[in-house]
Amino acid sequence: MEMEKDKKIIVIYIGVEGLAMTQIESYIHQVSRKITPSTFEGEIIIIPIHSRDTRIECINPKYVTSEALINEHNKLMNELNSELQHQIIELKRNKKDE
Repeated sequence: MEMEKDKKIIVIYIGVEGLAMTQIESYIHQVSRKITPSTFEGEIIIIPIHSRDTRIECINPKYVTSEALINEHNKLMNELNSELQHQIIELKRNKKDE
């Protein structure tokens, strides 16, 4: 049971504004394949949102008070968000070229 309390959850909100309803499912699958970490002990939840913005949030149920850990977490989340934005731009560019 202790393991469950330490399990991290990554929530990826993918902006699908401007996409046709028939394109959303395919788009979500493409994005998730590109950005899902190969080594991650936790759960990844992907949520399409009616927005142009896409973002990643990490939820760690374990209470963290160390400033160094908080800074490391924020740095990692910023890196993940940057990579996500890069992959989104590439996918949209590839869709235009099709």
